[in-house]
Amino acid sequence: MPSPDWPAYPQQLRLEVHALRDALIAALDVRVPAQAVRGVYFKGSASKPWPAPLDYVPELSDLDLHVWFHDDAAPAWLARFREAVFALEFAQDAEDRFFRACPAPLHVPRPQLLLLNGVDLSGWTRSHVQVLRGEAYPGAEATAAEDRARLLEVSAQAAGLGLDLLDKVGPQLWTALRQLNWRVSPLPARLLSAAGAGPGVWHEPRSVLLADLDARGFGAVADELRAYYAHAWAAFGTGWRDAALMRRAVRHALEALRQAARAVDGGEGGNA
Repeated sequence: MPSPDWPAYPQQLRLEVHALRDALIAALDVRVPAQAVRGVYFKGSASKPWPAPLDYVPELSDLDLHVWFHDDAAPAWLARFREAVFALEFAQDAEDRFFRACPAPLHVPRPQLLLLNGVDLSGWTRSHVQVLRGEAYPGAEATAAEDRARLLEVSAQAAGLGLDLLDKVGPQLWTALRQLNWRVSPLPARLLSAAGAGPGVWHEPRSVLLADLDARGFGAVADELRAYYAHAWAAFGTGWRDAALMRRAVRHALEALRQAARAVDGGEGGNA
């Protein structure tokens, strides 16, 4: 059961996630013939259990929906989805369907629709995947070495975001959060994998992973992540208007990435 300290009703948040997921699939179905689609997949934190609030932050956590076309149909449909007007109409259709299902939502989930054809899936981390339709999800889970290398890469990228942060004032801090969140969200699983915990960590909710980080000597990283998600939840409560809260969240995200990189690059901490 969810913990009692959720700032918003988690069952309603889950209902809204599923409503937008279903709206996107319906918008796909009225445009693309079923025989062209090889698979449809729901993945990431939105698809996992949420034992605690840090497992899902409304509008910051992604609703990941992946679509895989059959090879013979892919070129035509990839070209179609690249058309700006077609994409706008697709998004409008999904939005309209969502608001018909949820006229007064607590939040509007943040969808991330990815077309898998043409994506390099070598070493692709599966995370948690629900196969909604079609074949098994393609690609392979990343190895511990690949996760370590990726962790160091994204940590270095984040440390060099200064020029992107110089002009982020007021509500523009939202952009900075988005730039960091896709790097921070996989961090617990990536660090545990690099430390030898095995690929199964990619299927666990974040709250479970932070407890595992504590147990393995990465408590400082876990604490920075807890602070990051606590400040992100608080910022959501202000409608992403409180720059001070978002700035503090950004600082905790940067520190979590810095400490995780130090841990896997020969620094102190952890039982790797």
